[in-house]
Amino acid sequence: MKIHRMLLNKLYKIRSLKSHSDGAGFIAEIELDSHHTIFEGHFPGNPILPGVCTVQIIRELLEQSVQKSLRMTKAGNIKYLGFVNPVTMPILTFQIQIKAADITNITCSATVSAGGVSVCSFKGEFVRS
Repeated sequence: MKIHRMLLNKLYKIRSLKSHSDGAGFIAEIELDSHHTIFEGHFPGNPILPGVCTVQIIRELLEQSVQKSLRMTKAGNIKYLGFVNPVTMPILTFQIQIKAADITNITCSATVSAGGVSVCSFKGEFVRS
């Protein structure tokens, strides 16, 4: 896949990206860089992945999957269920279901987990840019 434009400046690397057999989603596993400069400010001595970064990762993974640049148009429901410390939980699993997709729009939901524990749920819409 060639579109990988990671706007988060090497905050993470994709370990795996596996499409569902029905084509209606995928599972991605990423590894956070616990030494990334974002954690120096969020928060010194107690690094926590900013929630906005989780949403950005969802977008970037969707872009990888559909091989198109995307822009989020609607965040219908975002719930943060736990903190992600990149030192103790560097591996995150993103389960993304594509609910509807056409030439320009994608509606999806995502569950993000660390160590088998859900840390975020997301429902939103994206438009191809």
